[in-house]
Amino acid sequence: MSKLRNLNREFISNLKTHELITEAKRNLILSILKSTTTNREARNYLNKYQNQFEFDLSFKNALKAKDDEGNSLNKRDNQRELFIQRYLNYQNPFLNIYADNEKIKKIPLRLALIKIKFPAITSEEWKGISETLKRLVNLGISPVILLDYDHLSDGTFKYNELYMINQVNKVMNHLGKPDDENGLKTTGLRSLFSRKDENTPPTINSLESILIPLYQGIIPIIQPVVYNTTSSFQEFISTNDLMYGLTSSLLQDTSNLLSIEKIINIDPIGGIPSIERNQTSHVFINLSQEYSDIVSELYIGYIPPTVRDLHVSNLASMNKILQLAYSKTGTDDTTGIITTPKVMSINDDQLNPIIYNILTDRPIISSSLPSSNTRTPQLSTSIVKKGIDVKIYDEATFPGTFTLQNLIDQKLVDKEKLVRLINDSFGKSLGVDKYFERVNNNLATLVIIGDYDGAAIITWEYSNHQKVAYLDKFAIARRNQGLPGMADIIFKIILQSHPFELIWRSRKNNPVNKWYFERCIGSMSTPESQWKIFYTGELFNKKIDKTKKKIIPDGTVGIRRKLTQYSDICESIPPSFP
Repeated sequence: MSKLRNLNREFISNLKTHELITEAKRNLILSILKSTTTNREARNYLNKYQNQFEFDLSFKNALKAKDDEGNSLNKRDNQRELFIQRYLNYQNPFLNIYADNEKIKKIPLRLALIKIKFPAITSEEWKGISETLKRLVNLGISPVILLDYDHLSDGTFKYNELYMINQVNKVMNHLGKPDDENGLKTTGLRSLFSRKDENTPPTINSLESILIPLYQGIIPIIQPVVYNTTSSFQEFISTNDLMYGLTSSLLQDTSNLLSIEKIINIDPIGGIPSIERNQTSHVFINLSQEYSDIVSELYIGYIPPTVRDLHVSNLASMNKILQLAYSKTGTDDTTGIITTPKVMSINDDQLNPIIYNILTDRPIISSSLPSSNTRTPQLSTSIVKKGIDVKIYDEATFPGTFTLQNLIDQKLVDKEKLVRLINDSFGKSLGVDKYFERVNNNLATLVIIGDYDGAAIITWEYSNHQKVAYLDKFAIARRNQGLPGMADIIFKIILQSHPFELIWRSRKNNPVNKWYFERCIGSMSTPESQWKIFYTGELFNKKIDKTKKKIIPDGTVGIRRKLTQYSDICESIPPSFP
């Protein structure tokens, strides 16, 4: 009877566990679908992170339970236990895993390296930050925290060391007290790094000191102390240098064990300020294209020098680390995020830019939304990527007569690749000869992204002897459509190239029209036309005269005349595709 009772208790316990797992899976799936905008975003997240959980999260079977054998090495926790045992037994953790003579794919750690400038963070903000970190863990991210002690004065090593230990203990209590079952599990780590001198990046002495806590679900809090092998003394190191050394060490021959998903900088001054956005933060920074321009802009003098220097340091550090990550992995998968403690403490997946970026790999708003629009939110967060190369050709920078054929003849533009991109983007074949003949002498600007991953062709069109910039082609390769930032990068360049006046047309049933509506100042269409016409530019910052007066006062725009002009242009342009 006693044996039967025990079996019954065990059955009920297993059933309860199964219900809890099923409920956890359902809640996670629903929160992902709620926070992501498109099925593609949800699918991308699930495909990348589903093996970070102890249950199946495949997109097609998202709400179906799937049981694996308890000792299967296809399960995350079993693999992590194996890696820990290998480390403890002084074995190579990078060795392949086999089951029944079949090689098993390793489940990597997905890391977020978080640098926190902590002195001004309030207890309430720490509470919110703790909840955000829990959410990151629930989404499959393994955080690593670096506390920024760069504010310390040059005191004795012993005094500053005691201060550091005290602050780490305080932070650990904020994140999760030892007797709190629902709190985060944290551990303070020091004496991990060594270096030869100040000009040498620090390296980790024992990688397992960080990886074992991560495999156990513990968040390491790393102190910026390094052992100088030349002087045989311990010394402090700047947190930016520590982040660089940590990134380098973690990505050294560990590609099948971990990936660095996010480099997060939590600083009270927030993201990188933008003049265009009234000193609120750049939404998205494509470093390959914008780094030097943004640094130059910061030195114009619109912010105090001390604050400027902090922003320059944050941007330079992010640029250096993301370049390092690209050189180590050969991909641009690592994303930088610069935001404030207050923003990180927001517990809403769609308003917290860190959580939202993990789910969607993009900012919470589009960076190409016009900053002058009152509906466009002002942010204190910058999303940063190493980014993609951009080539811009226009009359002002081209030596000689600026035509499309001259760009091709000088091998600045690959005609075959450009045509292939347009055909792929629009899903039909361009009438090449007629199209190139039409735009050749009218070319205003040509933008090429990456290796013809995207492009824009802007032409000069004429009406009543006036020329207007017309967005003739906006093409993105199908493999890149939906890729975060690609369309925004191109459209921002288009607007920056022709800020005064720009028009474009789109078929009335084009699903992209909603995206265009959000980026134009106005639009128009007539019942007999197949086109929707969009327009924008600084021209419309002037007062618009809606009357029928023939004499237009200075400083105003005759909107009726302009709309007639735009309609004449867009209706007269022949189709590009036969």
